[in-house]
Amino acid sequence: GSSLFASSLASRCMAGRKVIKAQNCAQRIEAATSTRSQVVISDLAAADAENLFALYDFDGISLLPRGGLTEVLRDIGLEKELGADLPAFARVAFDSHSADSHFLSPNEFKQLYYRLMHRYPTLLPRTPALRVTVYSAKNLPPADVNGKADPYCTMQLVGKPHIKTRTRHLEKTLDPRWGEELTGCYAYQEGDDLHFEVVDYDRGALQGDLMCSCIVPNKEFHRTGGFDGAWPMTLAPELAKLKGYNPTLRLRIQVTAFPEPPPRMTILVRHAEGLPPADANGKSDPFCSLQLVGKQFSRSTTTIKSRTLEPVWNETLTDKHRYEAGDSLSIKIWDYDKAANNDLLAEGILDGSHFHKPGGFDGEFNLQSCEPKYSPVISIKVLVREVEEAAAAVASATASVASAEELVEEAEAA
Repeated sequence: GSSLFASSLASRCMAGRKVIKAQNCAQRIEAATSTRSQVVISDLAAADAENLFALYDFDGISLLPRGGLTEVLRDIGLEKELGADLPAFARVAFDSHSADSHFLSPNEFKQLYYRLMHRYPTLLPRTPALRVTVYSAKNLPPADVNGKADPYCTMQLVGKPHIKTRTRHLEKTLDPRWGEELTGCYAYQEGDDLHFEVVDYDRGALQGDLMCSCIVPNKEFHRTGGFDGAWPMTLAPELAKLKGYNPTLRLRIQVTAFPEPPPRMTILVRHAEGLPPADANGKSDPFCSLQLVGKQFSRSTTTIKSRTLEPVWNETLTDKHRYEAGDSLSIKIWDYDKAANNDLLAEGILDGSHFHKPGGFDGEFNLQSCEPKYSPVISIKVLVREVEEAAAAVASATASVASAEELVEEAEAA
């Protein structure tokens, strides 16, 4: 038994060599009567699976033993679901996914994870310990001959190089606006700092050219409210001689264990009227979508109202913590179609100057329709939290001064 175990371990650890094994009768029947298919899981689920695998790959050989799988199942909370049946479940799960009955490879574990995720959706994927949104960067140095760059941003936990993720790259800009949430920070622990790099994408190269970098200390975000602001970056050594470039990275970092702060912007969507019909019954099934221009991850939608051209929502949506001064708000009203693509009924862009002020925007806003004879209107209220808080502070200070002056006048009169 021990020699067979050692032989299995040695054969599966050999890199670059294909293992050919004789099949028994049951395996030949399975091969003749079953089919195999590949599945695709989300980036978040893949990151969760990789972290769980690495956590219980005790020997660091990219192979998960039987005992490791049992610990994984306990970790995700399956023992509470199954109770005394957990050991038997773990045994069957391992045997049905392991090719050699001794270890699970990373791909075999991901296949098992996929099945567990669909069977126990409340357990998997787990909530990441850290949520990081990379909004934008400013004042980057040029990296290409055209005086521009094609930047993307990477993030990793300091001291944990295998935990690394990145944004998409944006072409020909020194002021990129990504607006992306980087997922998969399952390995985060209190005390971990975050290392960010902005890199110039180079098509065909294994890796791009480093432009600038920074490290955000743990103490700056491991607290209620996290970190939300611009962080200064340091130019790469090759670019340090360039003058006049002081790049910054706009970030939001939140530890999920702490309560989430209120959104930066709220939008009350009241109602709309004057919409064109989109269905054969002369009506539509409208819903409204809101998004900060150029920030696809800020999109949020109302519920669907059936068979009406004058929908009433009275629903409050948010910017998902992605609003920045200068942003405009894209407003679109769609006709919901269950069997096909949704049809655009009306759209418009509310410029930031209309709501980035005390009181925000509160009223009706004219939209453009795809059919000229219709003049759709939407009633909304848009408020920016930091503007309202600043106005309230000024009003409170003014009231305090006025009250003090009244007391002085009363004292003098007496």
